Amino acid sequence: MKDAAAERARIVIVDDHAVVREGLERILAKCADLEVVGKASSGEEALNLAAALEPDLVLLDLSLPDMHGLEVLSALRDFDNPPRVVVLTVHDDDDIVLGAVRGGAQGYVLKNATRDELLAAVRKVAAGGQSFDEVVVRALLRGDQREVLCSLLTARELEILRLVAAGQTNKEIAAQLFISSDTVKGHLETTYRKLGVSDRAHAVAVAIRNGLVA
Repeated sequence: MKDAAAERARIVIVDDHAVVREGLERILAKCADLEVVGKASSGEEALNLAAALEPDLVLLDLSLPDMHGLEVLSALRDFDNPPRVVVLTVHDDDDIVLGAVRGGAQGYVLKNATRDELLAAVRKVAAGGQSFDEVVVRALLRGDQREVLCSLLTARELEILRLVAAGQTNKEIAAQLFISSDTVKGHLETTYRKLGVSDRAHAVAVAIRNGLVA
């Protein structure tokens, strides 16, 4: 008969708020298949604990006092025996979501998730799978579209599009870039064609929606 303790997923919790760490520990402690072996309040502490304890899984917040959670994720990926990682965060910004997924996180859960949703994600990742909040799927779809659009436009076209989005006229853009207004107009017409739009307002709307401009 196998030792039940040996089958538990060993977890390190990383969050800079003590009340969150304690709450998560209480939730996980009620699960016979999960075991909290360490808690960290900073990135450096998390990396030291992970190196010393070699947990199966790290439950990682991204907002830490000494380093960004994505830096911690990157450092964990470089371990000889890297733990699996579930990001637990309030951040649903596309760039952060994509950074976590592309950085190697196997799970991404927002802090407004229910207890059951969190446990399901932890268990799935601990078992070797992946578990991503729907925010990740949306971000990946938007991210892929953004990359496609960026690949269609030249650096100059993107530059002019961003200046248009900032409210500048063709004449103002021409003066700033030391080119003629006709050249600006030509770039914009090419941009409209590539984006499948008919005017500058529609082009700016598409650019904002896909994260090409702020």
